[in-house]
Amino acid sequence: MGLQPIYGSKLPVRLTTFSQIIVRVHFLGSTVYWFFFEVYLQILRQMTHATITSALSFLNRYPRTELLWRLGGMTVMSLTGLLSRAFLYGFHNVNVCGVDQFVQVLERAKKEGRGVLTVSNHISVVDDPVIWGLLPVRKMFDPTHLRWGLGAENICFTTKLTSNFFSMGQVLATWRFGEGVYQGAVDSAILLLSPSSRDSLTKTIDNDANPFPPSNLPPQWIHIFPESLVHQAYPPHQTSMKYFHWGVSRIILEAEKLPVIVPIFHHGLDTVFPEDRAKFKYIPRTVVFPKWKKENRVNLSFKFGAPLSESFFTKEREIWKGLADKQHDSEESWNLRSKVAALIREAVAEVRKSMGLSDEDPRFKDPYFWSNVSELSGVKIAGKYGNSSVKVIEKEG
Repeated sequence: MGLQPIYGSKLPVRLTTFSQIIVRVHFLGSTVYWFFFEVYLQILRQMTHATITSALSFLNRYPRTELLWRLGGMTVMSLTGLLSRAFLYGFHNVNVCGVDQFVQVLERAKKEGRGVLTVSNHISVVDDPVIWGLLPVRKMFDPTHLRWGLGAENICFTTKLTSNFFSMGQVLATWRFGEGVYQGAVDSAILLLSPSSRDSLTKTIDNDANPFPPSNLPPQWIHIFPESLVHQAYPPHQTSMKYFHWGVSRIILEAEKLPVIVPIFHHGLDTVFPEDRAKFKYIPRTVVFPKWKKENRVNLSFKFGAPLSESFFTKEREIWKGLADKQHDSEESWNLRSKVAALIREAVAEVRKSMGLSDEDPRFKDPYFWSNVSELSGVKIAGKYGNSSVKVIEKEG
């Protein structure tokens, strides 16, 4: 009875009414939250579906699943690898570091069901495929360890013959100078890193018309040159890299599962295939004028860096997902892509630094430095576009 004043008849009614209000507000808040969360997921699905649909359409322009095409592709890849190896070791002094560890990375990624993304500087027209001549011969005949690359459409895909050849060589036609990052080659690179993601479109695509890649295809290996073109600067800037473009950012941010990322740096091939030659640009000097004594040969150096940690881009990928419908065109998405491109460039620069090369010109990593030819004081670039290339390479941001 002593407790009666505290638990009187009116107080429980008030508590019950208050509790009901709390429950209803909580229910309403949860309903609104899940509604917007579902809208957010739907936007992400639509954007992912658009990427996959674009990639399927792009990749299936060629009969990649047909037996003759696959045999032709293996022949092209294997012979090109062997020729690259003969070219490297037959006419040059080759210094390579980390290739054995890289092979282990490829094998481990395969076991873990992860794709591989290699990123390097671009100093000659034959960086790819020559770099892959460094791999063990057995890997040149292993269809599960053959890279996919992005190649310039205006160089590699100018005729039907070259288009078929480079496509069999697993090169994706890339339109440069203003096309931007939303194009078939980049979409395809994203899909090839996670082929199983096509399962989300099973009910909305014609699988017979788009058989490649099958959803059970293991995640692939993609190589990209984020400088977007051959960059040969005259001394003392010959090993300084340009800033990296956004294509590599899209691949890193949008791949369903973050691939194993391996930075690579090399130098020497720019002296074998100098861009300032008016004629015979694609004929190596070291083959035309071979040096049979090793002490007289051109030195080529390559270094495969350690793979970046799995958490390296975790924060950026989470931010990207949070942008949802702002991913394509917003200041936040532009800044995030620029940040990722800068981070991956820094990873490649660290490999460069470990090779004992002189410090880079710090201006080179800044896109704004390249936005005005008149500001390139003391910097001269070789090649078809030369210093005028800055007029066209800025269009994608």
